[in-house]
Formats: sequence, structure tokens, C-alpha cells
Amino acid sequence: MSDSVIIEPIAKDDDEGFFHLVDSERERLSLYFPTTVGSCTDVRATRRYIKDRLAMMQDRSFFSFVLRDYEGGPPIGAVILKQFDANVPKCEVGYFMATPYQGQGFATLGVMWAVDRAFTQLGISKVYARIAPDNPASIRVAEKCGFQHEGLLRKEYRAGNGELMDVLYYGILK
Repeated sequence: MSDSVIIEPIAKDDDEGFFHLVDSERERLSLYFPTTVGSCTDVRATRRYIKDRLAMMQDRSFFSFVLRDYEGGPPIGAVILKQFDANVPKCEVGYFMATPYQGQGFATLGVMWAVDRAFTQLGISKVYARIAPDNPASIRVAEKCGFQHEGLLRKEYRAGNGELMDVLYYGILK
């Protein structure tokens, strides 16, 4: 596993790099990240998407982080915290990596970092991930980070193609 990845909040200056990341993975991401893919259709639209995410980060309803393999480099992946529930308190983590960077431990480091942030800085007691059953790489990331499989949720997620799909529910407690 790699131990050198830079993880930081998405920034205004990430518009071109984030667009290229999403665009290079558009087909693969379209099912699981339909809002991101649909919002990042060009650099200008990506700039609006980032502006909206920065506003959501200010009101603590959504956190978007990018991963880089060197200081100032373009984004090679993303980790997000969303679906905050103050009553439990819990949130969902989502993540994706550019294909050339998969299998190197970057996503695992990003998820571990985001979970730690949720527990130590955001007052969260549980972080969960909803993972497509046909995504073994994402399942491995969750398990390496200490998430436990809690069940199968049937017809739980509306994919980018409009279909309702089953998801595996993984959770980790503080």
C-alpha cells in the first residue's frame, strides 16, 4: 500500500483537474456517482459544481476531498462525506480513484483519513458505505479500513441509468 498521498479539501483551482478526472472515468462513474458525472460536463460546469460543494462544506452538509500523488498535482481520486444524520450521528462515505491509481492503496488511505476526520472533527459516531455488489475493489477498500458488512439493502440506490439497485451496507463505529 502506498503511504504517500495528499488529501485535501477540493478547491476552486481544481476545476480543470477535477473535470479531467471525472471525464476520464465518466463511463465507469456514471452509475455510482450520477450527480458528480452529470454536473461535471465541462470545465465551466465543474467550476459551478465545486462552488456548490464549497458552500455545502461551509454549512457542514457535505465534504469533498481530492487525492493527489504529489503536492500541487491534479486530482487522482476523491473521497466525500455526505448524508449527515445528526440524530444518530452518522454519515456516508463515497470514494473513487482514476483507473491508473487503483490497487495502490490510495483509496484506502483516503477513506481512513476521511473516517478519522468524521470521528474526530465532525462528531460522527458511525460512517457507512453503500457499495454495489459487483464492485469487489470498493468492498476491499471498506474492509481494509475496518468497515463491517452489515447487510444487503435491496433496491436501495437509484443508479445513473435510472434503475434501482441493491447495495451492500458497510459500517464502522467510532
